[in-house]
Amino acid sequence: TRGPLILASNHISDSDPPVLGAAVRFPIAWMAKRELWQIRPLVPVLDFVGSFPVDPASPDRAALKMAAQVLQNGDALVVFPEGCISPDGELGAIMPGAMLIALKSGAPVVPVGMWGAQKIVPHGSLVPRPTLAPVRVHFGAPLRFDDLQDLPPREARVLATRRLENALREARSIAQGNR
Repeated sequence: TRGPLILASNHISDSDPPVLGAAVRFPIAWMAKRELWQIRPLVPVLDFVGSFPVDPASPDRAALKMAAQVLQNGDALVVFPEGCISPDGELGAIMPGAMLIALKSGAPVVPVGMWGAQKIVPHGSLVPRPTLAPVRVHFGAPLRFDDLQDLPPREARVLATRRLENALREARSIAQGNR
């Protein structure tokens, strides 16, 4: 990849990060919920794959600053804008952080739809299950928000969030095999 890029994915399973990591052919940094650093055996893995903590329930300035640095370095950043795993596979509410990052950085946002990963590690389980179910990852067309730069910040964020939500629904639908 050339230049900064944000991969914004739906979140259906604890297996989403390795599935997405296997589908991407370039180095990526990850925003991951802060509580994962409390699971001691997981910390070296989080550090190794380039994760940094974020508190999805609050405006986490340190995480936003780290995300900005990743993008300023010309690297790719993965965000799960729902902030948590969907219990039923439906797209949850999009948290404002991903769009704040996109609008401030000017980086394109690639909507990523995943389906099937929830068969590997079902919601509420930490143990992978053997499955022959297909796992699909669909990368949508990059979203740009240059046309929103002159709007008031809140209005720009609302419109950008709506665009991302629509693009994520479409990407997830394609990954499900519905299109």
